Amino acid sequence: MTETLLQVRDLSVEFPTDDGVVRAVRGVSFDLRRGEVLGIVGESGCGKSVTNLAIMGLLPNTARVSGSVKIGDSEVVGRFPGEMREIRGKRIAMIFQDPMTSLNPVYTVGWQLVETIRAHREMKKNEAHAKAVDLLRLVGIPNPDDRFESYPHEFSGGMRQRVVIAMAIANDPEVLIADEPTTALDVTVQAQILDTLQRIRRETGTAIIFITHDLGVLAGIADRLLVMYAGRVVECGQIEEVFDDPQMPYTIGLLGAIPGEDSHGRRLSQIKGAPPSLMRIPEGCLFAPRCPLALEACGDSEPAVIGPEAHHGVACHRVGDIRSMPDRRSIFLREGAV
Repeated sequence: MTETLLQVRDLSVEFPTDDGVVRAVRGVSFDLRRGEVLGIVGESGCGKSVTNLAIMGLLPNTARVSGSVKIGDSEVVGRFPGEMREIRGKRIAMIFQDPMTSLNPVYTVGWQLVETIRAHREMKKNEAHAKAVDLLRLVGIPNPDDRFESYPHEFSGGMRQRVVIAMAIANDPEVLIADEPTTALDVTVQAQILDTLQRIRRETGTAIIFITHDLGVLAGIADRLLVMYAGRVVECGQIEEVFDDPQMPYTIGLLGAIPGEDSHGRRLSQIKGAPPSLMRIPEGCLFAPRCPLALEACGDSEPAVIGPEAHHGVACHRVGDIRSMPDRRSIFLREGAV
């Protein structure tokens, strides 16, 4: 068995507001093993980023976090900010979506890398300088000795993202969270960033959580997949298994909206409607109002939570019927499907 680096159990996050409590994450559980890439996908507002900010301990003080998050044997939930600083960067690190807001514009990238290294290690400046140059070389920055003295605005978007990756791996974290690291980049640069992450995984054994809207990106990098909807995991499994045999209507709709080799001349699927408000959660399956397969019973109770031990977990009352459908990807193209 590969070593489990991260254990998340029944993680829930609530945000009190003047209008009510927003239940942003509801009972999320999963494991992450050494050298594994876990993809998390779903629409905006489904809880992807909040889940991982909770793991990092970066949510505001007003957030109510319950459940358990263990990095190795260390419990994260409930730790004081000072205690979390000992864990963040050293055992777990995060690559944020916008590299320009992740880097300080008034300091050189080399200075920022050196400070990141020395924050967790007792290392002389010249040693930290040498390691920073090696990191820039590892993530594919050309002429790293010269670019060490450059400022963030002197780099392209893709180069800045690589610098952010270098900062994230500076202290050899066991777990790396990548929050949509390729969203604002063109396709060529996306491929380079993905290659960089794959190389880091191979060379260091770092486990990666990769958050994205783009299922096509996950197909090329992820080992396992979590599909989230309305704060919950609604399907999970090995990436090939979920892609080849999706069993939750939401997952089927997402995959059916991706153009492929066999989609020429065919309509892509469309999931009608919008996700529900997480402030006033109705009874039953929250996807039912948008689901072409929903029955009256789907509105009575919410499907059971998917546990971390599930090989291919599905949160759907009609999963048995779906498994027997010969062309389940067409359900969103039919009206009144039952």
